[in-house]
Parts: sequence; structure tokens; C-alpha cells
Amino acid sequence: MIGTAAANVLVAFTILFATVLGMGAGGLACLALRQRWRFEGFIDAVLAAVVAVAVVYGGAAIESALGVWRSDLSLVLAIPAASVVVRHLVRRVRCSTN
Repeated sequence: MIGTAAANVLVAFTILFATVLGMGAGGLACLALRQRWRFEGFIDAVLAAVVAVAVVYGGAAIESALGVWRSDLSLVLAIPAASVVVRHLVRRVRCSTN
């Protein structure tokens, strides 16, 4: 078992990696949708970080309630990236209806 300091470092690196992955997913989504990606990179990074923190806390609460602790790193990385892509898709649909 690892200590709390090491666990905090792992969580920080995981959230940082999820943020970078969200920025990459947002850049690829903008490229595929042929949209500009200037200030959007910062918004994508913030959104991915917030969603990653929410996924970590939500997953920890669920696992604590069930009494089973396991690592769901794939969810912590996939859900923030997917949320950024969904944001770009919703923005595209909103802009096309106006």
C-alpha cells in the first residue's frame, strides 16, 4: 500500500494527464469539425480538469460505499476527453442552427 503523499502525487499527475488529453481531444475535434481553436484550448483544459476531479471524487465515493477499492484510470482519462469532444459537438450544433 502506498502512502498518502504518494497517492496525492499520483492523483495530481493523473489529473494533469487528463487535462493534456482533453486539450488534445479538443484540438482534434476542432480540426475534424473545421473550427478555430485559439482560446478554446484553455477552456478545454479547464473543462477536462474539472471533469477529471469530479470523476475521481465520484468514483471514490462509489467505491467507498461499495467497500471495494480498485483503480479505474481508464474512466478518469476517457470521461474528461469525451466531455471536451461533446462540448465541441454541442457548440457546432448550436452554431449551425443560428
